[in-house]
Amino acid sequence: MSSSSSEEDGDAEWKAAIDSVTSQVTNGFGVTPPSTGETSQAAKDEGDLEKKPQSRPLKLYQVKAQKLLDDILEKNLVIVRDSTISSDRSPRESDDDTGVRLFRNAPPGIIFEPIDEFTHPRKRLKILPGEDIDEKSKKFKRQIRSAAVEGDHVMAAARHACQTSLDRFQAKAMAAKAKSEKEEKRIEELKRVRGEKWLPSIARKKNIEQHLSRRGKIVGVVL
Repeated sequence: MSSSSSEEDGDAEWKAAIDSVTSQVTNGFGVTPPSTGETSQAAKDEGDLEKKPQSRPLKLYQVKAQKLLDDILEKNLVIVRDSTISSDRSPRESDDDTGVRLFRNAPPGIIFEPIDEFTHPRKRLKILPGEDIDEKSKKFKRQIRSAAVEGDHVMAAARHACQTSLDRFQAKAMAAKAKSEKEEKRIEELKRVRGEKWLPSIARKKNIEQHLSRRGKIVGVVL
C-alpha cells in the first residue's frame, strides 16, 4: 500500500509541474492579440534578442580582481603628455620627461628618435669623370668618334688583319724553303769536298747497311 501511495504522490507532483509549465507557455505565447505591423516587428526583435548569445555575468572574485587592478594602475601609471623629442634637445636630456612609465621608479619606455629624411640632389650631377670637357668641343667629338663602332670600319679592320696574317705566313713559308735549299747546297758541297764519311747521318746509315750485309754472308756460309 505504501509503495502504491508513494507512486501516486510522485505522479501527482509531475502532473502539477507539467501543468504549471504549460500554463506559463499558454499565458505567454498561446493567446496573441490581433497582428499588426508594430506587434510583428516587436516579436521579431524579441526573437533576435533571444537568439543572440548573452554574456555571462562576472563572478565575485572576477569583480574584486578587476577593481584591484584598476586601483593599482590608477596609483602607479604615469602618462607624460609631451612624448615627442624636440630637435633642440638631445635624447639624453629628454629622457626624464618623455615616454610612458608603468611605475613611478621605472625607466622610460620606447623613445622614437627623429629620422633624417632623404633629400634628392637639386643640382645636376656631372657624369663625365676627370677634367671638365665641353660636350660641343672638337676634342670631345673626336673622342666619341674614336670610341664609336661602325660595321664598315669593323669589316675593313678584319680584312686588313687577315691580309697581314696571310703575308706573314707566306713569308715564313718562303724563309723555310730558302733555308732547306741552302742546307741541301751545303750538303752537296760537303760531299764534293770531304766525301760521304764526313756526314754523320749518312756514315751511320752506311755502317748499318755494311754490318747487315756481312752478317747475311756469314749466315749463308754456315748453312
